[in-house]
Amino acid sequence: MVAKGALSGALSLCLAATSLPALAAPAAEAPAAEAANAKTIGLMRFAGDPTIASDVRSYVQSEFEGAGYTVRGVAMDIETAGSKAKCKTVDDGCLSKIAKWLSKGKAEVPYGYLIYGTAAPSDSGDLTKVIIYDLNSQATVKEFSASFTSDDYILPIALPRAMVRSVLEAKNPPPELSAEEQKVLAELDEGPAKTPEELQAEAEAIADATAAIDEMPTETADTSGIKVDLKKDHKEFCRNEPRKKRESRDDPPDLRPSCKGGTFWGYWQPRAWVALGLTGVGVVATGALYTMGLAARGPYKDSVATLENSGLSNTNPLDGAEYTALAADVADKGNRMRTRFLGGDIALGATVLLAGVLGVIIYQDRNDAKNFLKTEKALKALSKVKIEDVKISPMLGTTVQGAGFGFRF
Repeated sequence: MVAKGALSGALSLCLAATSLPALAAPAAEAPAAEAANAKTIGLMRFAGDPTIASDVRSYVQSEFEGAGYTVRGVAMDIETAGSKAKCKTVDDGCLSKIAKWLSKGKAEVPYGYLIYGTAAPSDSGDLTKVIIYDLNSQATVKEFSASFTSDDYILPIALPRAMVRSVLEAKNPPPELSAEEQKVLAELDEGPAKTPEELQAEAEAIADATAAIDEMPTETADTSGIKVDLKKDHKEFCRNEPRKKRESRDDPPDLRPSCKGGTFWGYWQPRAWVALGLTGVGVVATGALYTMGLAARGPYKDSVATLENSGLSNTNPLDGAEYTALAADVADKGNRMRTRFLGGDIALGATVLLAGVLGVIIYQDRNDAKNFLKTEKALKALSKVKIEDVKISPMLGTTVQGAGFGFRF
């Protein structure tokens, strides 16, 4: 609405200005004297969202001041002013009372126009409303409704300019468009008139394109029957060169199997080899710790037998020192044996967990390989399809020029 009004007003002013030299200008009448407050704007606070209200008031103030108006802020919104003027509802009669209340008993109202409104939050979908009221003529100049969004950089410029233009046009309405000007506007909307040859060529191009669309099949090639066998298809799709490295995480992995790896190992991805290495380390650590525990078991049993066969008693004061030495040896060797067996148990648990992870990875790698091979076989099947008919048709229109391409197989 704002853009269309701006375009019509701008065109009418430009066309009228260019046609003035060719027309006999009538004698200009002396303009009526303006009121002293005609160039003063009373900019009230906006109700609603405070951020949008502050931004809109700033836009409006800058634009009106740039147009030569004096803008004075009114430190209240229209509802507050209405209550001060003792109005039940804000209407034209109430606005007159508000104007008298703002004059504070003086004969002349300090503002020629009042601008007030309600600001809706950004991106809420609600409309921000701004109203311009002429206090001298006691009539609404215009009401504007707009939806502010966070990524709109045009509306903060277009809306204040449309408001200034509405005030100017209310004082000096633009002349009605002539028949020639209306014709120019119609051509701007519809484009220049086409020759009969162009219209005929466009009709033939549309007919050819429609015929090509009707002849094209609607069904796609069926690839649902394609089956994948990792053993039989390995030789056809395997690779002898190294696996392609991924430049970033967004790149797809190279799922081609290795020819040297065979039908089982060839489908393993790097993560499977890492998991296998960790599982192997766990197996070695488990065996080593259990072996060390078994090695410590013999000395522990020997120390126990030595203590039992010594004939010493922990209750005899004479045997106290010798018995304590033998008992300490038993405890030391026992702790060493138990620590090694405990380490073996922990290593065994970790190895079992890693083996489970390795099994899941192997299953995923083989499943990914099946999907990859199915896609490759489907592409090969499509590449063998014979294209029976190819058509290229021109595409002509008011906004599109090009060619349409179609094929039948």
